[in-house]
Amino acid sequence: MGMFREATVKSAEKDSVTDKLLGKDSKARELATDSSARKREAEKIEKLLMGMSESAPPRIVPYLKMLAPLVSFCIVLSQILIPVFYHAAQLVYAAWCLLPLDIMYIVTGLVICFFGGMYPTTMAALEAWRQCGGKQALQNLSDLKDQFVRVLEASEQDDKKDDDNDGIADVEQISSKELVVRKLKIAVTAADPELIDGALQGVYAGWIGVVAVLKVDFAKTIALGAAIGDFLYKTVSNPLGTILVHLLPNEYHKWVPTLIGYACKSAAIAVAWKVQRVISTFHSAIRGGLMAARGFLEWLHKKGVISIKPDESYVDELLGWALAAAGFYFQYKMGFAPPWFVSLLLWPLQFMETYIVWTISANPGPAAPA
Repeated sequence: MGMFREATVKSAEKDSVTDKLLGKDSKARELATDSSARKREAEKIEKLLMGMSESAPPRIVPYLKMLAPLVSFCIVLSQILIPVFYHAAQLVYAAWCLLPLDIMYIVTGLVICFFGGMYPTTMAALEAWRQCGGKQALQNLSDLKDQFVRVLEASEQDDKKDDDNDGIADVEQISSKELVVRKLKIAVTAADPELIDGALQGVYAGWIGVVAVLKVDFAKTIALGAAIGDFLYKTVSNPLGTILVHLLPNEYHKWVPTLIGYACKSAAIAVAWKVQRVISTFHSAIRGGLMAARGFLEWLHKKGVISIKPDESYVDELLGWALAAAGFYFQYKMGFAPPWFVSLLLWPLQFMETYIVWTISANPGPAAPA
């Protein structure tokens, strides 16, 4: 918890830099309120994408040009929404840091108790991140953000240049290819390559540590999935193979064992993760329940409401196990998936959960044929 508080303080010291990108972004406000500004920005991005597509293989150039308007729209939309989300997150975290430590433990415990099993690998990844140099990686991410801000600031200044004094910005009078070269030169000039290289290495090292820890921790899940996949393949390969041979053309028959193998693997991994999710839910309910109960009793003791301390009685265990039972039952009734309104609030966690599961489950090749 102290690591995140320290990171918040450091972030506050750099507000003069990051506000231009995320906190008090005047450009975002302009894009949100001025349709002509959005149109100009979209046209500039589309022109840049068109120039970049000229270096792509000829076969995909038409598709890239066709997608350029959609991509430019998405980029402009992200320029509006990212500052909003970031500012909202800052306000929420600032309010969170103002809470007493005991209240923070209570709230954290309740969240883990009632929702931890819904994001098992994310919870494990956060703990592994903390143990594998997460503090340094946060600083590296901050450095990358600062470099990104510098490039954006330099690009915005370049957009205003009018060296020929004809009243039209220079970037609007050059071809798409020239615009790409011009912006690339600005990015190369404004950014610090050594700082970016060091920051990327730090973030990558932290993530590799997380993946390594998770692969070890969830190895039993993958092993269970592999065992189930082998059993399924041996059971269904003959009947499914016979059906697919009759349904598919002759030239596709050689793919039948591979298709069955991948199908068995996918089903087996899904079952294995379901079992792991139940185990993780049980563990998180107990851990979060005890954490919330002890924090609550400690807070009551400090307020003088009770005279006993949590570590001197079994009251915290009784209350903690009661909360654990309620937390597990709640997650079970929810199908080990968060309610829709929680999913909307915690969509980054859901995205991270999906990505982490895919990362640590990666195991090329289908189940081996019998």
